[in-house]
Amino acid sequence: MDRESALAALALIEGAHDPSDLFGDRTDDTAGLHTARVRHRRLVAAVHPDRAAALGVDPARAEQATATLNALYDAWMQVPHLVGPTATHVLRARLWTTDATSCYRTDDPLVRVEITRRGGATARVAVLAEARTRLARHGLGAFVPEIVDEAVTSGHRWLAYRLPDGLHSLREVRTAYPAGLDGRDWAWMARRIMMTLDAAKCVHSGLTLDTVLIHPRRHGVVLTGWVTPPRSEHQAATDDGAAIATLFDEMLAADESRQRRFACGAAQLDPRRALAEYDLLLRHLYGPRRFRPFTLPAISAG
Repeated sequence: MDRESALAALALIEGAHDPSDLFGDRTDDTAGLHTARVRHRRLVAAVHPDRAAALGVDPARAEQATATLNALYDAWMQVPHLVGPTATHVLRARLWTTDATSCYRTDDPLVRVEITRRGGATARVAVLAEARTRLARHGLGAFVPEIVDEAVTSGHRWLAYRLPDGLHSLREVRTAYPAGLDGRDWAWMARRIMMTLDAAKCVHSGLTLDTVLIHPRRHGVVLTGWVTPPRSEHQAATDDGAAIATLFDEMLAADESRQRRFACGAAQLDPRRALAEYDLLLRHLYGPRRFRPFTLPAISAG
C-alpha cells in the first residue's frame, strides 16, 4: 500500500454520503455480503492510522476516516429503513441518485422513497408537494406521484410516494428501443413533460432518463426527482431547457434531426412558449395530431 492509494481511500471515505456509496445497494445474498465485507477490510487496512503515519499521511485524518468507514459499514449491515408519521419504509435497491437526492425501492413495489443526500435541504424534496398542488388546480395531479409520507430523519428530508401501476422510466424505454424513438412516439412524451413543467410553475432541475416515467398504453407521464424550490407564478422557468434538450438527444432516433435542432434552439424558452413552438413543428412534420399506440417490446405490458 503506497501513499497515493491511502490518500485515494481517504478521499473515497470522506466523500461518501451514505453506506451505498462505499458498499453498493444493500443485499441479503451471501455473495453481496462477502463483497461488502472484503471491501470494508481492505479500506480499513488502507486508512489504518499507524500505516497512514508510516506513509506520511495525517494519522488524525486517518483515524476519523476509520470511524466514518466503520459507522457506514455498520449502517449498511442493518436493514435500512425510515420511520414516518404514517408508516415504516424499508429501503431496498437504489434506483437512481443525483448530487441532491437518492431514490429507493421499498417493500411495496409501487412506493418509492426520495431522500436528500445532504442535511438541511428541506426545500429540495418539499417542492414535490407544491408542484402537485399547482398541477391539481389544472386537473393534472396525475403527472406527479402521490405523496404518502414525509419527515426529517438525522437531518435529511425525505418523502415516500406512490406511483400508478404500469410505469416505466425513459431509461427502460431507451433500452427497449436501442436505435431511438420515432419522432411521433417521442412527441407525446415530450409534450407532457413541457405541459407539466408549465402547469407546475416549478423548475424541476432533475430531469433525467430515470426521473421521467411513462405509461406506454395510456400515454401517461409522471415526473419524479423534483429538487428545486417552486418559482413564483410570473417567473420564467428556463432552467430545465438544457435537460429537456438532452432528453431529446438521448431518446430520439438518429435521423430525427428536426426535433433535436428544435430542442437546442428552444432551451432558453419557458415551458409554455416551448410547447407552443413544439406543437407548430409537430404539425409541420406530421400533420394534425392523432393517437399513435405505443408499446415496449422488451418489457411486459403494464
